[in-house]
Amino acid sequence: MNLFEIVRKNSIKFPEKDALIIGNLKLSYKEFLKKIIKTIRVFQENKINNNSTVALIDDNTLSNILSLFALAYLGSRVIPLSSQYSYNWITEKFKNVKVEVLISNSKTAEYLKKKINFKRIISIDRSKNFNYFYDYSNIKDKKLKTSLSNLDKDFLVVLSSGSTGNPKPIVFSQKTKYLRSQFMQKLYKIKKSDRITLTCPIEHSLGMRLLFLPFVSGATCIVMPRFTPGGYFEIVRKFNATFSILVSNQIYQLLEHKNAFNNFYLKTGLVSASSILTDDVKKKIIDKKIKLYEMYGASEIATATSININREREKIKSVGRSYNSKIKIRILSEKNKFLEKGEIGEIVCKTPLKFKYYLNKKKATKISYFKNYFKTGDIGYLDKQNYLFFLGRKKNIIRRSGISVYPEDIENIFLNDRNITEVAVIGVDRVKNEEIHLFVKKEKISSLWPLFPGDEPNSDDIRKFEVLGTRSFPAEQAIGNAIEFHKGIGIKRKEERLRYLKDYWMEKVKGENNIKLYTSFVSPYA
Repeated sequence: MNLFEIVRKNSIKFPEKDALIIGNLKLSYKEFLKKIIKTIRVFQENKINNNSTVALIDDNTLSNILSLFALAYLGSRVIPLSSQYSYNWITEKFKNVKVEVLISNSKTAEYLKKKINFKRIISIDRSKNFNYFYDYSNIKDKKLKTSLSNLDKDFLVVLSSGSTGNPKPIVFSQKTKYLRSQFMQKLYKIKKSDRITLTCPIEHSLGMRLLFLPFVSGATCIVMPRFTPGGYFEIVRKFNATFSILVSNQIYQLLEHKNAFNNFYLKTGLVSASSILTDDVKKKIIDKKIKLYEMYGASEIATATSININREREKIKSVGRSYNSKIKIRILSEKNKFLEKGEIGEIVCKTPLKFKYYLNKKKATKISYFKNYFKTGDIGYLDKQNYLFFLGRKKNIIRRSGISVYPEDIENIFLNDRNITEVAVIGVDRVKNEEIHLFVKKEKISSLWPLFPGDEPNSDDIRKFEVLGTRSFPAEQAIGNAIEFHKGIGIKRKEERLRYLKDYWMEKVKGENNIKLYTSFVSPYA
C-alpha cells in the first residue's frame, strides 16, 4: 500500500486520534493529513513529480516527516541525509547521483548550490533566495487524486550503517518499506492504542521503519528531535509511550542515567536493535519487569530474527530465531557451502523484505547474494532449535597467532562491568600477526580491573591491560622473581610455608555452613 494512502485511510477511520507528537506539537490524523496535502501542493507547484530525485537534508523534524509522505504520494525517489553531516561529506555522496531537487535549510542550500546543479531548491526556513517550504498562502484545499506512484519503483535511497567501511546507498521500494512495517506490527503485536517513540534518525533504515510503523498500525508516533537519556524518560512518562525500539548504545546510555528506568513502564515492550546487548544488561532490564525483545537483521533485509528475552531466558545469549515462515536463516562456509547446526560461518538470509539494489554499485549488489540468500557479513551459528547466535562481523575478525579472535567477545567482558558502557577493540596488523588494542573512555580506566592480575589494578594507566601472549606484564615479571625466591629459601622451607598457609585458611573456613572441605587436616608427610 502507498504510504500516503495509509494516513488518508486512518484519517477517515479515526480523524481526531493523535497521529504525531513532536516537541510540544500534537497533530490528529485529520490535521496530519491536511499538512501532508498542503506539502504535496507546494511540491507540485515546484514541479516535483514521479521522475524527480529529491535530496532531503534534514533531521527528525516536522518538515522532514511531511516531505517523506508527500513524496511517497508523488512517487519521487528520495535521498534522506542528516543535516549534521559535513558539507564536504554530503557533496561527495552526490558526485555520482543526479539530483534535481534539494529540500533543506537555507544555510546548507547556499553551500550546496555552488557545488551541485539543482533544478529547484526548497528551504525549510525563510530565505529571500529560495522558495519557502511552509508557503501555503496560494495553496487551495482541493481534493487530491488517488496516488499514481508505482509501489515497486525506487522510493528511498538509504545509506547503510557502514559498519564494515564506507556506507553503501541502499535502494528500497515503497512496497518493501510498507511490508517491513507490517511485519514488525505483527511481530510485536502493535495496536492502534499504542504510542510509539521514534528515537533514531529518520535518515537511517531503522528510523524509516519506526516512522512508518505507527501509521501502518493506526497508532501514535512520538518523535524525539534528538535522543538524550533524560529526554527519553521524560517523553515516555509525559505522553504515556507504550513501545520503543532503541539501538543498543541508547540502552547503555539509559542505564547510566540517574533514573535508570526507575518507575518506568512500557506496556508493549522495549526492543533492542543494532549491536547485541551483553547478558548482564539484558538481565538488568528484565529484572526491572520491562518486557525486552532483541532483534537481529541488516539494513538490506530488515529484521531477520527476534527473541522475547523475558520468556526465553534460557536462550539469553541468542538473538532469537526467524519469526516468519517466509524468512529463512542459514550459515555459509568460506567455500560457499551451507553448514550444519552448531557450525560457525557467515549468516545468510532469504526474505521478501530485501532491498532492490545498491545505487551505482552493480557488482556489489551481485556478490551480496548466494542462491538468493543475502550475505550479511556477520559470523554466527544456529543451534538445534534454530536459534541464531551472533559472534561478530566477518571483517572485524582479528587473526592472532593463527587463532580467530572476535572483538565483540572481548568488548562484552568489559561491558558487563557496571562502570563501562562504551568500549572498542580493534586489531592492528603487525606483519599478519595482529595486535589487539583496547579503547575505553579515559575517565573509566581506573575503575576497570585488568583481565589478568596487575600490580596496580586501580591505576588510570591504560597500559595495565597490556599482555605478553596470554600473560600480563606484571605476571611475566613475577615468574622470574618467584624462581629467584624459590632458589633463595630452598625447597624445604617453601614446602613448610605452603602447608602452613593451607592449614591457616582451612581453619578459617571449617566452621562455615556452605563450605565443604575435602582436604585432610592431617598431612600425609607428617
